[in-house]
Amino acid sequence: MDPQTFFKKLDRIPDIPTLPTIVIKVNKMLQDYDASIKKLSEIIEKDQAMVTRTLKLVNSTFYGFSSKITNINHAVIILGFNTIRNAIVSVSIIKAFSGEKTLEGFEIRDFWKHSIAVAVTSRHLSEQTKLDSPDDCFVAGLLHDIGKVILSQHFTELFTQVWHTVKENGVSFYEAEQKLLPVNHAQIAGYLTKKWQFPESLVDSITHHHAVRESVSSLDQLLIVHTADSLVNKYKADSEIPPRLSSIDPEAKRVLFRQVETVSDWFPNIATEIESACEFFLKES
Repeated sequence: MDPQTFFKKLDRIPDIPTLPTIVIKVNKMLQDYDASIKKLSEIIEKDQAMVTRTLKLVNSTFYGFSSKITNINHAVIILGFNTIRNAIVSVSIIKAFSGEKTLEGFEIRDFWKHSIAVAVTSRHLSEQTKLDSPDDCFVAGLLHDIGKVILSQHFTELFTQVWHTVKENGVSFYEAEQKLLPVNHAQIAGYLTKKWQFPESLVDSITHHHAVRESVSSLDQLLIVHTADSLVNKYKADSEIPPRLSSIDPEAKRVLFRQVETVSDWFPNIATEIESACEFFLKES
């Protein structure tokens, strides 16, 4: 099977979760420079379940506001269009993809714990370096591995082959995919997010988070997500052994040198934030 055939087969699968209409509308609105806060708020307020989840998120410890935000209009004014869009995307996608069945080598709750950890770490790296939007980096980190869900649920035989190769040969999931599959989970995730009409920078960061390339719309965002994924995969907060960072791309090490070199100092401090985010998002789903 070649990549084109794979994606044609993917397009024919009827039960892949789709984004709620509200997310598609908000995505389109954010591309309209004339969109108003009032109009955006009206669209969100038509979905009361989404209003509830979004207000819970913006009032959680995740954003850390001292005063309570009581309505969507207030939330948009304080946080901005982009942050609200990303909040809606986050709660929507985790909810849509959390009812999947367990498969050997794939536990949906563990999957989301890793994804949330990468999202939080990406946001932290962005805040520290000022290289890209923290909220955009959070969403890219959250969705970077969504292709694994598609493989495990809809291409089970291929996923099982990859998983057995991982266990038998001691290689990474990505390395096993490169040997066995026509496309990898990052390319699948990129394909989906492009269909969902996400920004090009986010699609690029997801598609290339394992194999960094410089010809992307936002190299800094890609480097942040790539580095965050590597750090979460390698670093164990309860270990006294420094993480092996050989998997991090040389350009990422150069741009994020200070953060990579000091990871043992700061990573334990965001462990609490990761736990808080997991508790919020996984409870909400």
